[in-house]
Amino acid sequence: MKKYLNNFVIFLAFSFFIGCAAGPQLSQMQIRQLTTKMIEGSYENVFRASMTILQDQGYVIKNTDMNSGLIVATIDRETSGGSQFMQALFFGSIYDKNTVIEVSATVNKLNEQTQELRLNIQETNYSGSGAKQKIKQIYDEKVYQNLFNDITLEVKRREAMNN
Repeated sequence: MKKYLNNFVIFLAFSFFIGCAAGPQLSQMQIRQLTTKMIEGSYENVFRASMTILQDQGYVIKNTDMNSGLIVATIDRETSGGSQFMQALFFGSIYDKNTVIEVSATVNKLNEQTQELRLNIQETNYSGSGAKQKIKQIYDEKVYQNLFNDITLEVKRREAMNN
């Protein structure tokens, strides 16, 4: 529980400060390094572990295709009651209430025991009428590292259960 609370607090802090300052521009290679990780484990375990961790963090799986390795998941801050409660508690109000965060994960099989996992995180802000106002890619190193670490641990857990 403490691990999820820590991830949630990091996510909230990230969400609060994301609009406060524009970070340095990243090259395509830097973006690839940030959003991609090699994971030791079978293709199926990496794919299923990625879905499990996204669901554990409150995302709703919208689409999966095991053949192509694609997983698409979203979380809507407007309907995420726990998120609103914590934002109100920490900040006194709810930030980005009309925001949807979408994660796409792509698992590419390199060999039987090594898979390449690439994550893409996008934040979309909507107006009160439901029109898209702003879409931006998220490139926060801590967010990606936390997801990769959680997925890697879940893969190891699954691999241990299979042996």
